[in-house]
Amino acid sequence: MFQRCLFLFCLWTWSWCAIASEEVVFLHTGHQLSGQYLAPLNGQHAKAVLLFVHGDGAMTYDADGYYAIFWQPLREKGFAIFSWDKPGVGKSTGRWLNQSMSDRQSEVRAAAKAVQDKYGFTSKQTGLVGFSQAGWVLPELAKQPSDFGFMIGIGFASDWIAQGRYYARTRLAITGASSETLKAGLADYDKEIALLRTQPSFLHYQSVVGEGDLSKERYSFVLRNFQSNAVADYPHIAIPTLLLWGDQDLNVDARSEYRWWQVHPNPWVTTQLIKNASHGLLKADTFHSQQFGLLQWIKLMWMEQDAMAPDVLPTLLTWLNALPVSSIERD
Repeated sequence: MFQRCLFLFCLWTWSWCAIASEEVVFLHTGHQLSGQYLAPLNGQHAKAVLLFVHGDGAMTYDADGYYAIFWQPLREKGFAIFSWDKPGVGKSTGRWLNQSMSDRQSEVRAAAKAVQDKYGFTSKQTGLVGFSQAGWVLPELAKQPSDFGFMIGIGFASDWIAQGRYYARTRLAITGASSETLKAGLADYDKEIALLRTQPSFLHYQSVVGEGDLSKERYSFVLRNFQSNAVADYPHIAIPTLLLWGDQDLNVDARSEYRWWQVHPNPWVTTQLIKNASHGLLKADTFHSQQFGLLQWIKLMWMEQDAMAPDVLPTLLTWLNALPVSSIERD
């Protein structure tokens, strides 16, 4: 355990030293949230600032180094970055497990105001880049063109319950479960969802489902958010939006999400299914797992941008470059 912690600390220190940044602290619901602002490289004036919005879990501002593989090429192209430690993580106070998706939306608004006030960006020059669980946070924000200029979503799922079912089925399939075991596992999942709809106490939930490894705080977070569904927001997205999924996603049914948009297009939204890409758009043949363990982190730090599926950065940068000039240049 000590060696692992030491190794992660060294990686974190290396990542911190490699990225010149400036701390920005802002308030939200009485708590102080600590963020890092990264200016464009080579002395460029910023075209826009990209707010990186986390997925699930106790995330540091740089997602323990994962975001850095995106940041370098974005900064080289003239984009500034702003990202922050989740409440109760790193230097931020509060508790992210106490949040609803609505709380997370107001947090993003507070972060945007802080970086706009400090660095002079307008709403049109403020873009959103969200990962995974942010799919239930950002679509609502993208309905108001007066608030943000554009949005990028990576690995979004439309429905929390459907995503959980896909995750459960894939987890069983990876273990080589028989068809009978798969059927039984999905039946158990459906029963658990039905139980959650009754809003049971944590003790009652444990008495039915079992104690497992779900903490009381995590249970409260799930109970508060498990009915999240962004479908109603999709037709009302009113800013340029790029949604990306990996075609080998083991966490979200990416192919189904992509197909939905082909049937229900929104003229503001561009979608793409990236070949040989994982949930986080890493090379699926190298990062083929639902959970990111120590070995995956070592490979990520070693490979850096080479860890990403080949089509990710070209797709991302091409789309950003094609944005209307008024959306990203300073007034």
